[in-house]
Amino acid sequence: MNYATVTDGTSELVVMRSKFLGFCFKVESEEEVTTKLKELRKRFVGATHVCYAAIWDERGTLSRFSDDGEPSGTAGAPIMDAITGAGVVKCLVAVVRYFGGTKLGTGGLTRAYREAASSALSSARRITVTLCDVYQCKTDYSTFKRLSGFDFRNVSYGDGVSFEYYVPTGESVEPLVNKAGGKIQMIRSGTLYKELTD
Repeated sequence: MNYATVTDGTSELVVMRSKFLGFCFKVESEEEVTTKLKELRKRFVGATHVCYAAIWDERGTLSRFSDDGEPSGTAGAPIMDAITGAGVVKCLVAVVRYFGGTKLGTGGLTRAYREAASSALSSARRITVTLCDVYQCKTDYSTFKRLSGFDFRNVSYGDGVSFEYYVPTGESVEPLVNKAGGKIQMIRSGTLYKELTD
C-alpha cells in the first residue's frame, strides 16, 4: 500500500486587510495534531482564529476539523477539502487569521481559508510512502562490491557483509539475487513504510 503526505509548508494571504497564515505539517497521531495546534496558538497569541483540518492515519479515516469560532462550514471544511484535493494523508493544515476589520461573508471566508490551505500545501514537498518488505541479507565482500545501485541500510562488516534490503511489497528480489550471482543469503524479516520525497 502506498500513500502520500507532505513536508512542512507555509502561505500568507491578505483579503480586505484580514491576514490568513497557512501552515501544513506531517503528523503521525492525534496527539501530534494537538501539540502542533498548541504551538501555533502560543506563537500567534493575538490571532482571531486558528482553524484547521487534519488526517493522521494512512487510510484517511482518522480525521477532524474545526472552524474555531468562524461561521459553521466556512473554515475547517474548506481546509479539509484542500487536503483531500491534494490527495495527502498524515497531514495537519492550520490557518491562522487576524481579522482586518471588514467582514468577508461566508463565501469570502470559505474561499480565503481554502486558498490559504491550498497554498500552504503547494509550498510543501510531496512525499510518497511505500510499504516495503524488509530482508536481512548476508554475502561476501567481493559480491557486496558488485551490488552498487541497490538501497541498503544498516550495513555491518564482519565475517562477510550483513545488511537490510527494502523492496516494495509485491515486487521481486530477483534483480538483487541475479546481480549477486546467487551468492547471497536473504531472510524476510517484516515490513515497513519507506519515504520517497518527490
